[in-house]
Amino acid sequence: MIAIQTPSEVPAGFACFDVETTGLDADRARVIEVAVVRISSTGEVVGEWTTLVDAGTRDLGRVDIHGVLPEWLESAPAFAEIAGDLAAELSDYVPVAHNAPFDIRFLESEWKRMGIGPMGLKAIDTLEVAREHGLPGRLGLLAKALGVPLGDAHQALDDSMALAGVMTAFLEKEFELPRDVEPFPRVLLPAPTGRSERRPRRHRGPVG
Repeated sequence: MIAIQTPSEVPAGFACFDVETTGLDADRARVIEVAVVRISSTGEVVGEWTTLVDAGTRDLGRVDIHGVLPEWLESAPAFAEIAGDLAAELSDYVPVAHNAPFDIRFLESEWKRMGIGPMGLKAIDTLEVAREHGLPGRLGLLAKALGVPLGDAHQALDDSMALAGVMTAFLEKEFELPRDVEPFPRVLLPAPTGRSERRPRRHRGPVG
């Protein structure tokens, strides 16, 4: 079981996260990159974190999309080594993702493999909010419509930064957001390890 501390009553802000994976089926495919960008309740960026993840396989699926090369994962930590760090990045912040069910399924699947119970992750889905306001569904097009810069699509950190910009725009426009998503609780286990491995920034991933 996961040991949990009670989160603060007032959320510090929002934790915008994204994953890159080897495929679309969370039961068989694996997470190979994850990022979190934290913003305050008024939209200022207050922190960022990202790492490649060694999925235990060199069959990385659509490399032409996510741009992650097998050799980059040789020194990357396994998910179990960064799970505590991921939880720490989310703690006390309201999680946010674009097409949230996809990212949540993968993180929950990776968490389950550790045998410590469910992660219990819930997130505001910016895709749903965008659709409610007649905005584009694809993150790149949504960011463009809101005047938010997007670096290299399908890179976890760049997508999370764009997502943070989208969320800031939603706050500025005073869009109504789901009220049933609470800040992610602080977990005592697994403990953060401080391990991470960033993708080489000289590599330009596919744009789309």
